[in-house]
Amino acid sequence: MTSDTLQIRMGVVAARGLAAADKTGFSDPYAVIRINGKKYTTKVVKQTLDPEWNFEFDINLHPGRLPSLIAITVWDKDTFGRDFLGEVSVPFKNVFDRNAGGSADGVARHYNDPENQMAWYTLNKRTEKSNVSGEVCLRFGFIEKAMRPCEEYMKAWDELIL
Repeated sequence: MTSDTLQIRMGVVAARGLAAADKTGFSDPYAVIRINGKKYTTKVVKQTLDPEWNFEFDINLHPGRLPSLIAITVWDKDTFGRDFLGEVSVPFKNVFDRNAGGSADGVARHYNDPENQMAWYTLNKRTEKSNVSGEVCLRFGFIEKAMRPCEEYMKAWDELIL
């Protein structure tokens, strides 16, 4: 496994329990993901507090130039502008921490490994007045044609983040 060809796939799967931003009692939520100066945006899911985005993209990894943080912001789409629904930041070195069901018991895995679980992250407020509730569901994993043993991903990950 050569470190110059490594990719991690990030999945912004869903959100649940979002705050209602519209008069209808719902929101039209979408998420914006910022990583290493790049911006990715999910589709808008209309009239829901529990959107399913199933949005995936790949992050190329270069030793010595790893992202420090992944920032996810959830917005409510309005005809004119948008409303803030919450945000969460995940330190890049911790992307695998929650993929085994706990808060810090995860290991580096292939994205499609059946053992690679999704993880829920609580959305945070920007100010005390922010109307924020709910969580966003994320998934991370190495992406290659063939799935390797977990130990090989752990070794590669340890080498990358040191």
